Amino acid sequence: MTRTAPSPAPLATALLLALLALLAPLTARAQQPEVSSRASATEVEVGEPFSVEVKALVERGAGMPSAPELRVPPDLDIVSGPSIGTQMKTQMSGGMVTTQLGISATWQVVANKPGRYTIPGPTIAWSGQRLTAAPILIKVVPASGRPRRPSSPFLFPGGPLHGLPWPFGGPGSLLDDEEVEEELADQAPELAMPSEPDPVVFLRAIPDKTAAVVGEQVTVSFYLYFRENAEMNEPRAAPAADFLRHALLEDPRHERPVYTRVGGHRYAARLVDRLALFPLRADELHTGKMQARITGRRIGARVLRESNDVVVRVTEPPIAGRPSGYTLGDVGKFTLKATVQPRQIEQGGSVAVTVQVAGTGNFPQSLRVPERTGLEWLDPEKRESIEPRGGAIGGFRSFGYVVRIQESGAVSLGKIELPYWDPAQKRYVVETADLGVIQVTAVAPPAPSGPAPAAKDADRDAARHAEPLAGMPGLRASLGPYSPPATLPLDGAPFWLLLAAPPLLVTLFGAGDRLVRRARERRAAGASSPARLAAVAQEEAEDAAKQGDLKAAAAAVERAVHRAIEAATGLRSRGVLLAELPGELGQRGVPEALSARACETLAACEAIRFEPAEQEGGAAAASALVEKGRAVMNELARWKPA
Repeated sequence: MTRTAPSPAPLATALLLALLALLAPLTARAQQPEVSSRASATEVEVGEPFSVEVKALVERGAGMPSAPELRVPPDLDIVSGPSIGTQMKTQMSGGMVTTQLGISATWQVVANKPGRYTIPGPTIAWSGQRLTAAPILIKVVPASGRPRRPSSPFLFPGGPLHGLPWPFGGPGSLLDDEEVEEELADQAPELAMPSEPDPVVFLRAIPDKTAAVVGEQVTVSFYLYFRENAEMNEPRAAPAADFLRHALLEDPRHERPVYTRVGGHRYAARLVDRLALFPLRADELHTGKMQARITGRRIGARVLRESNDVVVRVTEPPIAGRPSGYTLGDVGKFTLKATVQPRQIEQGGSVAVTVQVAGTGNFPQSLRVPERTGLEWLDPEKRESIEPRGGAIGGFRSFGYVVRIQESGAVSLGKIELPYWDPAQKRYVVETADLGVIQVTAVAPPAPSGPAPAAKDADRDAARHAEPLAGMPGLRASLGPYSPPATLPLDGAPFWLLLAAPPLLVTLFGAGDRLVRRARERRAAGASSPARLAAVAQEEAEDAAKQGDLKAAAAAVERAVHRAIEAATGLRSRGVLLAELPGELGQRGVPEALSARACETLAACEAIRFEPAEQEGGAAAASALVEKGRAVMNELARWKPA
């Protein structure tokens, strides 16, 4: 009975799959982020702040960009930033929904001279490389004195303020002078203080509350108190690192000062910043201090002033009565509204569900959808319009979902619930939006393209009852030598060798790289070792002695002896007084005679280096000193600690 040759198709397929599996990690490449940049204005005046923003978005699952950087021309200054936030972009194309995540960074820049400037594109770090956005062109014109536009709308909320000059009264006049005292009355007694942190000008932070729950708005107002004509520059907002913050004051230059009394003196108080802060965790959280440079006649130029640090005691909403699905931080007063389009589809189709959360407070970042078998909810596309409204942060945030339905008939989408904590009522509230029912028309399955099931069953029965040896080869009709079946070129050992070659090569390359790196490190360590440096210094001493330069030879011998001491004992003798050196060497076991010769050589070198006049017989004295230093070095090299 003759052996049948194996088919080459399975072996070739297995080889191809193995090679693809090995090469897949080498050929995969993540798509680079989309990097874009823009400025809040293309034409500004000298001294007028403007903002520069860069965004970087990557596909979901790829590494996040980081470390944004901005470099500006010499006549432009970065006064704040970067303020970094997160970005998410969701889009639907051809029935597929893709989501991109990334970061945005914003800087505030001020120009000092007129001209046309090209700001190099900001850079972002990603996957071990730096990606550069497009450069930005800015035209700077001379200052006209007109009111400046508010800061950029895409500046990070609560960002730095513009410089604010506020002349009041005559130059250097005080508000509690007798003439001014008669004209002014206290307009803001709620801003009065029993004592004054500074007798002329200071910053003060005033919170509307010092106790809140996670996600509850805390409003902090920053006032500048002053008694004389002053100018405020280079303001730095309070960092508020543990808070989500929004700016409530559009342009502080429109705020007029009010008058109050502090420690028995008349002060003008002007609102310079107001922030809506939402605590992110439970603890005693600090807002940090606002800073600014103040210039005035009585205090001098650019004097640093800091506000007080506000401490807010933050707790979680009560556990008792907390509804299922509540997310820590969802605090405010909200309403929920949902729309579903269309209401009739075919089986396997999709509907668009838009859920809008409107109100005031710390808006939820996500909603819990009613997932179940037969419904597939894709990641939502977010849209929002959130801004200050009457001292509170309000507006709306909408979530747009695409829902695929695999069932047929009347399919109920269920309802979406939003539980949140209402700080005004001190209780939990659950808002509900019923999504209703979708009429889904069943779709008939496609007709089979192969033979009918009955025919398939008949073929299987016939094959089962056929002759089991019908496929065997026939009998040989004549005698002859046995011919083994042909083998494939890659069968046996060559196949396994080819399969193992890629990992073996990677291992060998890695080992070789490690050996080279270790050799370089050992070579670098040897080049900077104390013994090597001592030998170099000794060679320099010999060269100086040949040239007859006694002082240079003394300096080189001194370095050589110090390095030899360090190589032998580990003691950095340059930092030890010469009178204390014998004791330090004795503690390390150096023989007294060797210690004395080393100290004597160092003393001789020091005397020569600080000798004001040239000594006679410079070449001979230098040679003798070099030989003396070499002897001390050799003894230290031969000495071994007991």
